[in-house]
Amino acid sequence: MRKFVELGFCVYATKGTAKAIRDAGMEATEVGKLHDSSDNIMTLMESGKVDYIISTSSKGRLPSRDSVKIRRKAVELAVPCITSADTANALADSLISRFTQRSTELVDINHMRTEKTRLAFTKMNGTSNDYIYFNCFETQIDAPESLSVYLSDPHGGVGGDGVILICPSDTADAKMRIFNRDGSEGRMCGNGIRCVGKYLYDNGMTDKTELNIDTLSGEKHLRLYVRGGKVKSVSVDMGKAALSPKEVPVLLEGERVVGRPVPIEGKDYRITCVSMGNPHCVVFEENPDLLDIAKIGPAFESAPIFPDRVNAEFVKVIDSHTLKMRVWERGSGETLACGTGACAAVVAAVENGFCQKGEDITVRLRGGDLLVCYTDEGVVMTGDARKNFEGVVEL
Repeated sequence: MRKFVELGFCVYATKGTAKAIRDAGMEATEVGKLHDSSDNIMTLMESGKVDYIISTSSKGRLPSRDSVKIRRKAVELAVPCITSADTANALADSLISRFTQRSTELVDINHMRTEKTRLAFTKMNGTSNDYIYFNCFETQIDAPESLSVYLSDPHGGVGGDGVILICPSDTADAKMRIFNRDGSEGRMCGNGIRCVGKYLYDNGMTDKTELNIDTLSGEKHLRLYVRGGKVKSVSVDMGKAALSPKEVPVLLEGERVVGRPVPIEGKDYRITCVSMGNPHCVVFEENPDLLDIAKIGPAFESAPIFPDRVNAEFVKVIDSHTLKMRVWERGSGETLACGTGACAAVVAAVENGFCQKGEDITVRLRGGDLLVCYTDEGVVMTGDARKNFEGVVEL
């Protein structure tokens, strides 16, 4: 029960159980048994306040018993009912963990590993957006979702913004797959794809300085800038910006969503929606540094108007060639930089009349600067690519 309390649950219990919980140093709201009054367990369950019921009585299945009535009502209301303490403990551990339905691994118990697997990785960053890279030309990764959740943790794992797999491609020089901190798969990563280009060149997997990389949002063209035999920076043709609500996607009417007032959790924001392979919502602010982005970011990410969730950029226009930005990335939270977010910010600045199309715009992020040029042909982004270290993890 202590685990549920630490997770923030409000605990309701009948008299004896409530006393035991209080004696253990926790709070519990006492609720009457079925025969005590009209305000009892059954009315509490019908109120919609109950997320889980723990009913561990083992005194038989007589229909007249309170425990049987409670469990029957739980079935009627579709409230999960746990009937043993070890199951309740396992549920609490699952809720405490960072894993979700999209980041758990299916294991074939008939073919389980008999020893730990060693996986070589490279830690790289673009504009301080750091990912853990695996060369899947040489290594097979079976469960990248759970691997990303585990390794992105700075205490139990390596630490980073997620995992990127560098895979063979039938149509391009390589294929990039990106997985966020929560295990969800991203369609594109502007900072990550620059590091993919650096990895391929620096490790002798290509001698070309112009590459095509396959992503879930299509093939992207890279130009590598080499100094001293190593890639120092990369330009990426990110393709055309998508502004139609259907392409973003955002559930709003009209041909485009540019500077439109929209309520997010009771407050009106003027939003501009852009897809740069990932969905983005850009908001221009006087001082993004003062925003409580840990509260505002999740509200934008999970707002009902964004069916695929959204990356939120909070941008200050410094002058016609310079923007300052903080970013909340879906599935990762606030990060030091976001390449597709910087591109979306420049597109939004041009469409709102703050900057001119066809000119180089510097986007200042907490992790460094990116240079972005938005034209009718597409959006080109240029930034650094760095290797931090190499290592091996045992799983």
